[in-house]
Amino acid sequence: RTVACVCDWSFDLPDAITGTQKITVPTGQQVRLPIDIMLPDSTIPGSYTLRATFDYGNGQTQEDSLTLHVLRHRNPPRLKSKIALFDPPGETAAQLKAAGMAFQPVDANTDLADYEMLIVGKAALTPGGVAPDISRVRDGLRVVVFEQTAAVLEKRFGFRVTEYGLRWVFPRVPGHPLLAGLDREHLRDWRGSATILPPRLEYEMQPRHGPTVRWCDIEVPRLWRCGNRGNVASVLIEKPACGDFLPIVDGGYSLQYSPLMEYREGRGMILFCQLDVTARSESDPVADSIANRVLAYAASWKPAARRTAVYVGEEAGRQHLEASGFGLQRYAGELSAEQVLVVGPGGGTSLTEDSAAIAQWLEAGGHLLAIGLDQPEVAFLPSPIGITHREHIATYFPHPAWGSFLCGIGPADVHNRDPRMLPLITSGALIVGDGVLATADEKENVVFSAMTPWQFDGSRQWNLKKTHRRSSFLVTRLLANLGAVTSTPIIDRFHAP
Repeated sequence: RTVACVCDWSFDLPDAITGTQKITVPTGQQVRLPIDIMLPDSTIPGSYTLRATFDYGNGQTQEDSLTLHVLRHRNPPRLKSKIALFDPPGETAAQLKAAGMAFQPVDANTDLADYEMLIVGKAALTPGGVAPDISRVRDGLRVVVFEQTAAVLEKRFGFRVTEYGLRWVFPRVPGHPLLAGLDREHLRDWRGSATILPPRLEYEMQPRHGPTVRWCDIEVPRLWRCGNRGNVASVLIEKPACGDFLPIVDGGYSLQYSPLMEYREGRGMILFCQLDVTARSESDPVADSIANRVLAYAASWKPAARRTAVYVGEEAGRQHLEASGFGLQRYAGELSAEQVLVVGPGGGTSLTEDSAAIAQWLEAGGHLLAIGLDQPEVAFLPSPIGITHREHIATYFPHPAWGSFLCGIGPADVHNRDPRMLPLITSGALIVGDGVLATADEKENVVFSAMTPWQFDGSRQWNLKKTHRRSSFLVTRLLANLGAVTSTPIIDRFHAP
């Protein structure tokens, strides 16, 4: 039956804004009631509640409420860098023009020698198409890559990807400039719909399997995608185990995907922004703010000191680290400030005779990563370290802050899917979680990891593949945080897929 209803609403500002509207709802229908609230200029940023009471005139009432977040208005940044834009589709160009940002359109053959920053627009790349040569990243060029399709990320660059359609992602690096002033509640349920993907999966009907899609060139029975409304990130990159990739935001299963990652190589960097910030069906203030922050951060980015990795330990560790993109040197009895010492299983005992020199090197600012060392193998360190073999499955620890040697690492990266005894740190260091990670005091740049990725053989035991990948990312990230130089084919694949 047709229902008449009176809606009283109020917005809990210091000086509350209220209103009343009458509506009639026909049988089997819905009525949407737009509410337009003009915020006073004096409104302080924060969380406010919109409340509504519905009176049906027959003694029945209903109440509802919704929390809204008010952000401080930020003008688009005025960038002094000379900026190039590669954007054949034009959606990013339109957004930059609307924000009043200056840029120079370029094509795939443009020499970028005169530019300090390159912006790659949303869906500007194709799996096999032409694109600018960004080899100057190694010399200091900064590149911002906005949303690209899964086909480009997977088939051109070689990332592991997924099309989730996340409506909530999480800060991984507290204190990072890109997240300043934002909290977890701001990274969810954005206004409007994302547009990088169609609202529904494009599938083929297969006998016995029904609707089927291709993922990593594997036929997968799946029909679960229902629109893009509220999406924060639609096409996600799994955190790579190779290369200096710092995840700033993450989400998805086991928080193993990052839609906002910083890749560093040489004196430059590439910022991959897969957050749905471009050409949304409706403007969202957080999405717009992040898009501006990404450009401002890239324009002001400065390279950090880089060091060469020196490895001591079992051969399997050397092979693993070299496959992860690190150019390793062999330990020859002397260390310099431009080196990071990596000590794997079997390597600690060989350093005992050099313990005094290593202590002096650490005191002078040397950096050291210890991976999977037993109690006898840490005797070469200047401070006594306690290690106990205990079973490790999982642990929890707060997000390491921006600038920490554990920056970008999360509890999911130390999740062991094959419970076994590990050499956990119990004393002599700042213990993280159950001791699967630890750092020395402020006087020593030493990091400990009980997880040894090459000892989780996913090729023989399939349930260890994920543990191998996540622990590989863990060790790669720790080494990159310590300043170790690494490289991947990403820069070359940008120009020549």
